[in-house]
Amino acid sequence: MHKLARQLANIWEELVGDPASFSLENRAFNSISVVTMALLTVLLPFNMWLGLTLVWVIVATLLILQVFFFYLSRYRRIYNASMLAYVIVSYITLTATFYLNSGSHGPALLLFFLTFNLLIAFSPRRRHWIWAFLHLLLPGILLTKEYLDPSWIQDSYGTVENRYVDILSSYLITLTCIYLITNYLRNNYEREKRNAEERANKIDIQNINLEQLNQKKDKLFSIIAHDLQSPLNSIITTLHLIAEYELEADEKKMLEDELLTLTKNTSSLLTNLLTWSKLQMDGKGVRLSSENVHDAVERVLAIQRLLADKKAVNILSKVDPDVYITADHNMLDLVIRNLINNAIKFTPSGGHIEIDLHIKEQCCHLTITDNGIGIDPSHRAEIFSLKTQSTFGTNNEKGIGLGLVLCKELLALQDGELWFESTPGEGTTFYASFPLSAITVSEDTLSS
Repeated sequence: MHKLARQLANIWEELVGDPASFSLENRAFNSISVVTMALLTVLLPFNMWLGLTLVWVIVATLLILQVFFFYLSRYRRIYNASMLAYVIVSYITLTATFYLNSGSHGPALLLFFLTFNLLIAFSPRRRHWIWAFLHLLLPGILLTKEYLDPSWIQDSYGTVENRYVDILSSYLITLTCIYLITNYLRNNYEREKRNAEERANKIDIQNINLEQLNQKKDKLFSIIAHDLQSPLNSIITTLHLIAEYELEADEKKMLEDELLTLTKNTSSLLTNLLTWSKLQMDGKGVRLSSENVHDAVERVLAIQRLLADKKAVNILSKVDPDVYITADHNMLDLVIRNLINNAIKFTPSGGHIEIDLHIKEQCCHLTITDNGIGIDPSHRAEIFSLKTQSTFGTNNEKGIGLGLVLCKELLALQDGELWFESTPGEGTTFYASFPLSAITVSEDTLSS
């Protein structure tokens, strides 16, 4: 049944024209032409059977003309000329039908009504008033003429039965055509409505994507400012010390070494951030590979330990050097850096931070625990959202409230998770979950 319906729909579309190539009015005219040809084909033998010779000759002529109009509109694509010719022939035919087929006692008025419905179905809206005016004028003139001169109209029916059959059949045809026209217009309306909704949805999706791209761009700039602020401040402080104070040779050498380390690590950090930013802006996404967690932590600690030392915060790493995870190289560094930087920021002087690993089934949980100020319960719901406000650390270090949001998103892109446990006044533990790499599994198997 569904296959037959699709085949009929394809045949109909082939007859009336492809929506991509034909205007809505043109397709409506083609549709009505097809229906009109079908009705005239039915009426022709019917009027021959009733013995209405002149009428069936007119019907046959109309059928030939309608085929010609359809050919011009559908295959020659001369729509306006076809419509104009259709209108002229329709009014001539209706007038002749009124005169030849018993005037107001015949089906002419029903056919006037039907023609009006056909015209407004396939013609542009700006022309509807013309058809309304003509359909008031012509029947009015004809009825007035019949009223003033009844002998002008002769009864063309041989019997009452013939008139009954003609009126009834004309009524049924008019009713059927109006139903088909209304249904056609309704289907067109529904189709246009769906198309409009689809276009609106596409626009909404494009707006959402554009908004996300703008947010991503803003985040990228914020990330760069967020992650470069601390090391650059350390570089500036070291340069001030070298420039403003007379230092012993060994003190100066120590500061220069520290400055060189900070500069190299900051340069490396900037390169990683710009590389990651370019990947995100280009839409290339995540590049997963097998990463050694110990190496990643040590790369980050090379910078973060200098910041922790200035705050007298001790960092202890207990990360197993043999554990490998599946992660994006730059994203992994960025997640670890933000979590450790956050721990330093909210840990008071003299505090300590511990970094450890816990393997559960095929997941590796990287934990970063501090004994800092903890997280207020009222802020926990917004800790991983952009609604979170900028915060200040124990030494008034300013943050932009983006680090944890970024970590959460990056871990999700790497099939990982981020969560935390915190007790106000005692400290916080953040858990970053990553899938284990096959390298880790194989090494564990070999060691066992």
